[in-house]
Amino acid sequence: MDPKSFNQRADAAAHAFGAAIERLVGVVPGGTGRSGSQGTLLALTRSQIPALNVVMSTVEKPDAGEIADLAAVAAEEAGRHGFPWSIRLRGGPDEAIIRKAGEYGLTGKSEQPFMITPLTDASALPPQRGQVRVRALSGDEYNEFAEVLAAGFGAPPVIISSLYTPAVLDTRGFTAYLAEADGVAVAAGLGVVVEGHLGVINVATTPQHRRKGHARVMVEKILEDGRAAGAHTAYLHATDEAVGLFEGLGFRTAETWTSLIGS
Repeated sequence: MDPKSFNQRADAAAHAFGAAIERLVGVVPGGTGRSGSQGTLLALTRSQIPALNVVMSTVEKPDAGEIADLAAVAAEEAGRHGFPWSIRLRGGPDEAIIRKAGEYGLTGKSEQPFMITPLTDASALPPQRGQVRVRALSGDEYNEFAEVLAAGFGAPPVIISSLYTPAVLDTRGFTAYLAEADGVAVAAGLGVVVEGHLGVINVATTPQHRRKGHARVMVEKILEDGRAAGAHTAYLHATDEAVGLFEGLGFRTAETWTSLIGS
C-alpha cells in the first residue's frame, strides 16, 4: 500500500474509533457524551477506566479551545461522580493542551502505537488455532467475560462487568470473545464493527497462560468475524510489548496516540 493510501486509511480508522466510543457511551448505563464541531469528542462512561472517560480528538491537529471547553465539562462530571478521566490525542499535545491538562491534574502521559491492517491482507494469514477454541459470547455471559478480562489486566472484575454489561455486549457491532484451552478460559477480547472498520479492543490473556499463542488465535477469530460482518480495515491500540504479535498478524503502526492522565 502506498503511503498516501495508508495515511488515508489510518485517518478513516481514527474517525471510526471515535464513532465506536460514541456508540459505547450510548449504551453504557449512565454514559454521556457529545461531539464538538472541530473533531473533539467528550465520552464519559463513568467507569474507573480513565481511557473510557475521555476528551478525545480524532483529527490530526486538535483544536485546543474545543478541548479546553470539553475538558471543563469532564472535570466537573468527574468531580461530582468520582471517576478518573483523560485527554487523548493523535500524536503529541501542544503547549496549550499540556497547560490545560495540568490545570486538572492530568500531568501523567502515556503513548500507544495505533496500528491498522486491511482485512483482505489479514485473510491470507495461515490459521494458528491448534487446540484453542474461541467463541463469541452473548450478553448474559458478561460475568464470565469480565472475570477473564479482569484477570488479564489485573483489575477487579466489577470494573469490567459494570462497563461491559449485557446491553453493551448485545449491541449491534459489539462482540465479546473468550478463548479456551482444554476447557479452561485463557483469554478474552472484544471486536467492534462500526463504519466498515473493526476495532480490536481489550485483548488480554490470564497471567498463567501467557506466551502460548492464545491471544493470536483469538485475534485471528476476531479478524475473521470482522471481515464476515463487512469490515474492510482493522485497527487497534497496542502496548509496546504486543506490537510484535500484531505485526505478525499483518498490522502496521500508523501513528502514536498520547493520553494525558492523572499522575
